[in-house]
Amino acid sequence: MKPYSALDKEIELEATQSICPVCLKVIDAKIISRNKAVYMTKTCPEHGTYTSYVWPDEEHYRWMNSFQFPTKKSPSGETEPKQPCPEGCGLCSRHLRHPTLVELEVTQDCNIKCPVCFAAANEDNRHPEPGPDLKTLEEMYQQIKDRVGTYVSIQLTGGEPTTRPDLASIVELGRKAGFTGIEINTNGIVIGKDKAYLEKLHQAGISGIYMQFDGLSPSTYRQIRGADLLPVKLQAIEHCRQVGVQVVLAMTIIHGLNHREIGSVLDFALENNDVIAGLALQPAFTSGRFGINEVQPLTMGDVVFLLAEQSHGLIKPEDLWPLGCSHPLCSCATYLVESREGFIPCTRLLSKEEYLDSFNPASPQGSVFADILAARGFSPDSSGLSILIMNYMDALDLDLKRLRQCSMTVATRDNRLIPFCARHLTSID
Repeated sequence: MKPYSALDKEIELEATQSICPVCLKVIDAKIISRNKAVYMTKTCPEHGTYTSYVWPDEEHYRWMNSFQFPTKKSPSGETEPKQPCPEGCGLCSRHLRHPTLVELEVTQDCNIKCPVCFAAANEDNRHPEPGPDLKTLEEMYQQIKDRVGTYVSIQLTGGEPTTRPDLASIVELGRKAGFTGIEINTNGIVIGKDKAYLEKLHQAGISGIYMQFDGLSPSTYRQIRGADLLPVKLQAIEHCRQVGVQVVLAMTIIHGLNHREIGSVLDFALENNDVIAGLALQPAFTSGRFGINEVQPLTMGDVVFLLAEQSHGLIKPEDLWPLGCSHPLCSCATYLVESREGFIPCTRLLSKEEYLDSFNPASPQGSVFADILAARGFSPDSSGLSILIMNYMDALDLDLKRLRQCSMTVATRDNRLIPFCARHLTSID
């Protein structure tokens, strides 16, 4: 990508609102194209002008943004806004989409201290606040159920949720409340060392493990996680295979560290797709604790092209389509299905028009590849692989248009559901 220059011709693509990354006040912003790359530019009267990289290719940006789905609000009471976005999140009546995933932060404790951590768990070696007790969590499950129903997926997170010895009891409370999709967001250390702990979670009713997996090189983990965690992660996957728990690998991607390992992680996932159901690719964002000087920021658009480049022709950029549950620039995905010729992206079996026309407002996800294909008489093999690319925002590039369509929320003890990117906007206390 050519460096941004004030001499480049500027094309304004759209107007939006953002925040000042210093004072966090809402300010006007523009999405612009320069040298065929896309940026956000904004000016705070007090703290000056900020320009953030948004997308590597204007044409691809426009194509992704053309996947516009009808919005569908939460089925129950949204609060009336009392503060401007994003401070008034709760969700309020300005929000345009219902949640499809709700995170429950069960602890702020963690058994490692990653140089990169959006939650900044165990920050400054202070004692973390105790996680909510079982009674509080039972009430939180009920509040989620009352507000958005039980169709949402629940992700138990932290901190590191497996530091709680009563995590199985927390899962049981969720199942008792009626939630069927309850996954554990984990670094994998405990379940890699303690198979019996995983068996308890399985018996309690978890739907899967969402595990940090940043590559297949020990040096990658030393730089991103502070220690070589690869052996224990591989053991965690083997324990999941033995117990019968599906795994989604979540890869945090940082330019200059592991952005060349995407292809090898994809190959690993396909080789182990009897237990690995999905691969979530997450370009790092600089919220929380970010102790690495990144040479170049990465966005969802960059990862789309990196994945295509490293997949040896298996996946092309146009195979990854925005999901119908959020803003089209917030996430994209495909599903690799097996055919006689090997794996192929399911998006090659659909047209864009068929995909948009298949949007189902009654579905939590809106448009689900497997559901659409099944309705057309094609039943994807269970040994396929989902690939998801996320596009998180922080205080530098927050776009309130996108935030108002967020479907990934964090539950709070005061009965609010806060969009993920609003919850983790900044490391400012």
